[in-house]
Amino acid sequence: MKKSLVALAVLGAFAGAASAQSSVTIYGIADVWVGSQKDTGGVVVPQVSSTNVLESGGLSASRLGFKGTEDLGGGLSAIFGLEAGLTIDNGTAGGLSFNRQSYVGFAGGFGEVTFGKMWTSYDDIEAGAHSLFGGLDFAPEYAVMLSGRDYIGNPNNGFKYTSPDFGGISGSVSYALDETVGGDAEVTAFHIKYTGGPIYAGIAYQDEGTTGGLPNPEYIRANASYDFGIAQLLATYGNKKVGAAKTNEYALGVNVPVGPAVVVSAGYARSKDNAAAGSNKRDGFGLGATYALSKRTALYGAYTSADWKDGAGVKTNDISIWGVGVRHTF
Repeated sequence: MKKSLVALAVLGAFAGAASAQSSVTIYGIADVWVGSQKDTGGVVVPQVSSTNVLESGGLSASRLGFKGTEDLGGGLSAIFGLEAGLTIDNGTAGGLSFNRQSYVGFAGGFGEVTFGKMWTSYDDIEAGAHSLFGGLDFAPEYAVMLSGRDYIGNPNNGFKYTSPDFGGISGSVSYALDETVGGDAEVTAFHIKYTGGPIYAGIAYQDEGTTGGLPNPEYIRANASYDFGIAQLLATYGNKKVGAAKTNEYALGVNVPVGPAVVVSAGYARSKDNAAAGSNKRDGFGLGATYALSKRTALYGAYTSADWKDGAGVKTNDISIWGVGVRHTF
């Protein structure tokens, strides 16, 4: 549950001035898990042999954020957001760097426009239909799909527009500047999605520009889910293209409620490169469950396994991750 703070002292600290039409919200996630990781290729996780770990962010990246709004009149509001990544296992926050998001902008009947460091429009729906609750450490999609791992998620120096909802349909476009020649890529992205009743569907595209004369990476994401009540079906397609090298990726999953507090999730993901990218193949599956202790606190457990093979069919990565954890939101 997010805590809305309207006290003058808090608003003065974060907004510089306070009024009855202003508000600031503090929110966050504290997520930690214990288990084992192995990736013989050291690509997805650094442990090349089975290693016992206590890690932050099993289901969701731990974070601390502030966001606020001020009514400017005429249906227009000023908005801001600051979000810092946290690592619960060692208590660090990167010097409390707002490395996840830092933006200011405006909102109204036209939608929202923001300036700063934001998640791209591609990232907004990238994990919209991932299995195992989209867990960064456990969803098999992240163990094998390059279109979910390699892209730039929150570039610097960005602009973003998000439309209002039109009968369940909404869209977004984002653009990040390359302020240094040969430095950060210009990142352009857009998405359109539909959310209505049991149905969700989205499609997104991201182009990361040309840096240092290299071909520009391009990403496509299409995903959908349908909630039947007794189970929610999930489907994802991804594509990564860098010049002539292409990767096509697919994933299927299901979430099954078991009683009022338990949800079981299972998923399978596959990724295959064309000949120009080396004809490599990646396959992974995962199984997990959450148990809700309250609306804000849940226990979880999960297991994910994946194999990476080169064009000759020789295994290059053997990935195995299992663990149990707790996630608390506020």
